[in-house]
Amino acid sequence: MAGDLPPLVILAGGKASRLMPLTRDIPKSLLPVAGEPFLAHQLRLIARQGVKRVVLAIGHLADQIKAFAGDGGSFGLEITYSLDGAQPLGTGGALKQALAQLPGAHDLLVMYGDSYLETPFSQVVDAYRRSGKSALMTVWQNDNRLGLSNARFEAGRLIDYSKTKRDPLFKHIDWGLSVINRQALAEAPQAFDLADLFGLLLDKGDLVGYEVDRRFYEIGSFAGLADLNAHLNEGRPMSVSDYTKAYIGEAIQILNMIDAKAIDSMVDHVADIRANGGRLFFLGVGGGAGNCAHAVNDFRKIAGVESYAPTDNVSELTARINDDGWDSSFAEWLKGSRIGPKDGVFVFSVGGGNAEKGVSMNIVRALETARANGAKILGVIGRDGGSTAKMADACVVIPVVNPNTITPHTEAFQGVVWHMIVTHPRLKDRETKWESVK
Repeated sequence: MAGDLPPLVILAGGKASRLMPLTRDIPKSLLPVAGEPFLAHQLRLIARQGVKRVVLAIGHLADQIKAFAGDGGSFGLEITYSLDGAQPLGTGGALKQALAQLPGAHDLLVMYGDSYLETPFSQVVDAYRRSGKSALMTVWQNDNRLGLSNARFEAGRLIDYSKTKRDPLFKHIDWGLSVINRQALAEAPQAFDLADLFGLLLDKGDLVGYEVDRRFYEIGSFAGLADLNAHLNEGRPMSVSDYTKAYIGEAIQILNMIDAKAIDSMVDHVADIRANGGRLFFLGVGGGAGNCAHAVNDFRKIAGVESYAPTDNVSELTARINDDGWDSSFAEWLKGSRIGPKDGVFVFSVGGGNAEKGVSMNIVRALETARANGAKILGVIGRDGGSTAKMADACVVIPVVNPNTITPHTEAFQGVVWHMIVTHPRLKDRETKWESVK
């Protein structure tokens, strides 16, 4: 029953390198999600599940976590701590070390410090107790949607599991909650990965699988952070201040994630186009078209690159749309401009066009024309980059941190990137007005 749940060990000692630099000075558990540190959401969920006793196995910036969670009383929990030493212990080693905080516990619940899991824990524990096995691992039918699937689970049985092997029969994924008998850890080494122990137990027939019917949430990646933030904010009225802070926080995440090498590569290509006497043709629609007009000014005036945009010539563009159709309008404009191998096209688009789905085909056809005539292709794109990213010589894809704000962030950061390019020391040809006023 819910009141009879074993104590829970939360493995939260990692450095969260995938989230750097956000986690350089703050532990992953305390990253802000939906207006407060993630750990607050996680601990409240655990308390609602019926857990009473928690051990936080911590390492990186441990003092911050201890200062925030304290003894757990404010969350309705009893919390103690197990600290990693100077040598990394791995997830299994950290769990084994945490046993010292639970001398009377026979069984343990185990979860990761970046997981938010909503299936009732009591159902998981009941399944473990019925199984008679030394450990239970929860699985969810993932079909490679939220990361690569790593488990084969068929007809209610866990058949295979591996964090490293790739198998087309793997349809499920380790959901992130386990139950384990402390005796299963008795002969384990001081430092090891918990997944390795599960593999050994499965080989001996001593690990049972339990399938849950709800997806997991996690904050181990920027996409996961955005996903959980949206989930926790769903249906919740957001104040003006909350929205503003969240939006600024998303922008900071994007800045930390943008590929600087891709921007440098674009600078190199633009410098080559200018040196060879080539031209840049800027392509975009909607907000992208507005960015094109601004960029044409900056590339011409600041960087000395001959630049044009078809959307600036309303008469010609509308005539081509009227006579030949929207899909071919940009491509025919490029042909009329006699685009060649010295030139380049520069795309501002949220999706980048998608030939397979027939989306923004005016951009796709223009890219095909540019490629056929030997021109360079550059772009600043959102989402997955679409056809532009696939065909580009250099492309910056603006990271998605919140699926609800893809367009505003993409179009805003297009401006950030092109201003960075035109003011780059390799390209900047003249001072901008206010920087020249002493």
